Amino acid sequence: MDPLADLDLNLLRTLDALLRERSVTAAAHRLGRSQPAVSHALGRLRDVLGDPLLVREGRGLVPTPRAEALAPALEGLLRELRRVLVDVSAFDPATSERTFVVAAPDVLAPLVPDLLEAVSDAPRVTVELRVGQLSGVPPEVDLAIGVMPSEAPGVIARRLGQVHQAVALRAGHPALDLPWTPATYASFPHVTIRTNTPGPSLVEQALEGAGLHRRVGLVAPTFLLAPHVVARTDLLFTGPKELLELLAPTLGLVVRDPPVPMPAVPVAAQWTERVDADPGHRWLRRRVIDAVAARLAR
Repeated sequence: MDPLADLDLNLLRTLDALLRERSVTAAAHRLGRSQPAVSHALGRLRDVLGDPLLVREGRGLVPTPRAEALAPALEGLLRELRRVLVDVSAFDPATSERTFVVAAPDVLAPLVPDLLEAVSDAPRVTVELRVGQLSGVPPEVDLAIGVMPSEAPGVIARRLGQVHQAVALRAGHPALDLPWTPATYASFPHVTIRTNTPGPSLVEQALEGAGLHRRVGLVAPTFLLAPHVVARTDLLFTGPKELLELLAPTLGLVVRDPPVPMPAVPVAAQWTERVDADPGHRWLRRRVIDAVAARLAR
């Protein structure tokens, strides 16, 4: 007969308390239980293990040889259970060596220094950045940042703010000497980013609404390439204002509001229910969410 079939964790905790206290009353106080409940548990332990375990001697209880043999193993077992149930799930950023995977579109790349600063109190933590347009949250990704998604089963989303569109030009661009009108904006070639999404872009929709059409001079594969191209040519680039302003001082860019109305784009953080309660993930998303939200609020 398997002795574990009738044994539960509360019985083991009771036996541990009895062996430490050598008193039913003291053990009950230690466990926060009633004396009859501890006496009943001792009776069950005796039946399951086939041994008296503790016997009366004078005004106290003394362990039998079987109980004395069990005591150190029982203490180690309960200590290991506490470690597995509590310590393993705990997260200490000062000592953790976990790797967290954060996914974001290339357009959010200028925020990476903010993200690294946000987790600087975790010197051994590694942040692995995955770049690309995402649909949902892949299982290997801890946290995804991007356009506010539609509802998806098992995915939690929190809005972080929004990005507004702006136009980047090089300092000394000829457009800066002209009236900043939709016609001026459309008269110069533009850099666009290949997104592989169907339909007209926000810029094209805005220009179509004004009865204008732009010429695309370069289709770039990444967001980060576009500002560098603009800094050395007469091409224009329209992208998130909050992020272009981060790059403008370094590249010598002028950032202007577009001369035609363009909607802001909501940005959200996404993660799966599977990691929602994990202490390490809670730490990560709190830091990342605060960093991104603070940047978008400026």
